Order: sequence, then C-alpha cells, then structure tokens
Amino acid sequence: MMSHRLIVLLLAVVRRQVASLAHLSLWAEMYGVGQSTISDIKRSKPTLLNFVSVIENEDGSSSRKSMKAATNKDLENAVFMWLLQQCSVGNPISGQILCEKAKILAEKLGCSSFKASNGWIRNFKSRHGIRELDLSGEKLSANSKAADFIEKFKVVADSYSPEFLYNADETGLVWKALPKTTLASKREYSAPEHKVSKYHVTVLRCANSTVSHKIPLLLIGKSKSPRAFKNVKKLPLCYKNQPKAWMTATLFTEWYDKIFIPEVKKHQISLGKEGKVLLIVDHAPTNPTTELLERGNGQFKAIFLPPNVTNLLQPMDQSVIETMKRYYIRQLLRKLLLEGEDKEGVCENHKK
Repeated sequence: MMSHRLIVLLLAVVRRQVASLAHLSLWAEMYGVGQSTISDIKRSKPTLLNFVSVIENEDGSSSRKSMKAATNKDLENAVFMWLLQQCSVGNPISGQILCEKAKILAEKLGCSSFKASNGWIRNFKSRHGIRELDLSGEKLSANSKAADFIEKFKVVADSYSPEFLYNADETGLVWKALPKTTLASKREYSAPEHKVSKYHVTVLRCANSTVSHKIPLLLIGKSKSPRAFKNVKKLPLCYKNQPKAWMTATLFTEWYDKIFIPEVKKHQISLGKEGKVLLIVDHAPTNPTTELLERGNGQFKAIFLPPNVTNLLQPMDQSVIETMKRYYIRQLLRKLLLEGEDKEGVCENHKK
C-alpha cells in the first residue's frame, strides 16, 4: 500500500521544480526518503501526470497504485470496446463471459500465449475501474412492453381530462430506520453499531396527473389502535391495519370505495366539472381486477400497467415515493438528533 506521506511527496515533486542538490537533500530529509527517490519521481513526471490524467478522465480505477500497462494493448482495447458495446445495449456480462470473449479475440489477433486467468480478469477490472452491478430483473424485457402500453394508453387517455387521470402506488416504509453510514472526524476509527430496524408500514400514495389533487395517504400498520394516535384528534391520513402491514385486495377495494371515489367527487364539485375518472395502478396480486373496480356505469375505471414495467412507467416511481421517504427520514433525524439531544437522548427517543 502507498503511504500518505509518499502520496504527498509525489504530488509535491510533480507540481514543483526540484533542481539543485540542496533541494534534493532538503526534500529527502523532509519526507524521510533517499535522494534517489526524489530524482526518480522528478524524472518520471510525464509518466505520472499521464497516469493521473487517464484515471481522472477515462475509465480508470482511482484506487490503482500501479502504473503497469497491459501486456497486449491491442487485445486489451478490443476486449474493453466489446464490453462497452454490450453494456450500451443492456446485455448482462459476467466475468466468465468476458474471459471467453477475450479468448476468441486473442485467437483473432494471433495472441497464442494469452490465458484468460483469474489474475488477468482481476487486473483488467482494476485497470478500467470495472465493477459488478446487480441486475434489476425487469428492465431487459420491459422496454417493448412499455412501448406497446404507451401507444394503447394514448388512445384510452384521449377520452379523459388530465384532471381526472389518477395514479396510485404503494410502498413499504421502515419507519424506525436510521442511516447506514455516518460522518466522523479523522480521530475516530469506528462508529457505534445499532440494530437495523425491521418495523415497517405500507403507504399508498395517489394523485392526479396535473398534481392539483392529492388523495390523503393510506397508511397500513400491524396494530389495530396504535398508541401514537390516541392523542391526535384528526389524522391527516387514512389508517388501516393488517397482520403483516401489507396491502391486500380487500383493503385496496375499501380504500377505492370509501376514500378515492368520495375524494375525487369532492374535487370535481370544487372545480365545477364532471367527467370520467381513470385510475392507473400496478398489475399486482393485491389489486382487484379492472372489472371489479368499475363504478358508476363506467364513470370510475381502473387500468393496470403491464407486468415488469414499474421502473419505466409508474408515475409515482419517478422520484415521488423516493422524495416522500427522504422527507420522512429527514424529519425523523431532526426529531431524534436536534430536538432530542438536550432531553432524553437520541437512543431513548428512538426506542419510543
């Protein structure tokens, strides 16, 4: 590993001129190295600057400590360009597949001595800053389905006012969760651990396409009568309970009939407008069929998104739910860290 003092020395010598022997002696004494080390760094200035430039401006790994290049640059470039092409079209590439492709390219380039060993793939990843990512499992097959749905939806949506196009989506919220990382001073080498909370609720969000009407949140918890609600005269949301705090078809239908439809009708009265209403929801097992959600001789209808296109088409997934969670966590931390620090302490407040 390269020490911090040596890194500072490299930067200093590269950025300044070390001309005389007096300078060499002074710098050698300052950093505790030999004069020959200073001379070698000065002589390698162009190479060092080029190495840093590649790391900062190209696909290099900032954690590299060695400037050693690939044995066969042509093969290296061919494999890397092939990898970039495959990634650009969304093809999943594993280390084993990359090694097999490298062997094929090596044969074409006449590199008979090439072996796609574990050491080669490890060094290849290091030289180019390549990392492994989890596959979403949905995106590869989602694009074509999404395109088909969009074309069909355009035809359906023509008969609805934007004011009466709604989208609803539920999400899990770990309501006692604390951050997994923390800031610390350089004097601290470790952080106190805390158990990862598993207390969760389900939150259903719903709004129209113009964002002029937001349906009150539906909150699903485990407890039938949470103690936290006893001192609240009127909740700014609708609360339901379920043994696992999950959405069910029964709860969704109850929300649809008792919350969604009445709230939409109030909104229509306030606007002085009437019209058909369409609700866009996920194609989830917890949701009833579209036929069971039709009300008022077709005045209220629902349409399901195709399977596996949530990350592409679900409006509430385009940062709306994420933003809600960020606001919630911010308020939770504010209450624990800022409001509670002079009272019972963060840990005691968190337990409550």
